[in-house]
Amino acid sequence: MSEYSKTNSHISACSANYLRISKLLNASKKNSLSLRNKIEQTIYSAQIDVQKLSEHTWICRLVFSNLSHKLLNSLQFVLNIYHDVELCEVASFNGHTPNRYPFSEENFPKSADEKLQQNRFLTEVVDMILTSGFYEK
Repeated sequence: MSEYSKTNSHISACSANYLRISKLLNASKKNSLSLRNKIEQTIYSAQIDVQKLSEHTWICRLVFSNLSHKLLNSLQFVLNIYHDVELCEVASFNGHTPNRYPFSEENFPKSADEKLQQNRFLTEVVDMILTSGFYEK
């Protein structure tokens, strides 16, 4: 299985994201979900909107906001959800899509594992939503 060593961690992160996102979406059974939480003095908000392209493929938009902070107060994820293989992958983060191939001519070169980093960050954000008592607005 050494030929898959480069993608194993990415696929496991996407699989974990699928399980977490499924918990949120299955609990509400809606195409749109607005959540809020207050931890100490900080107010957090999460907005999830789902667009069903087919029975097996959905596009989900997750906006996670820190309403108490003026600088970097919103994180925006666009997710591709594949039900047939049970994977949820970050398609873009804050409007930026990771390149499939590194180009030396880029103005802002990206790291080779940026896609994996974005998916791991999504895992942390969704885990925070699930475990810290977010409630529906």
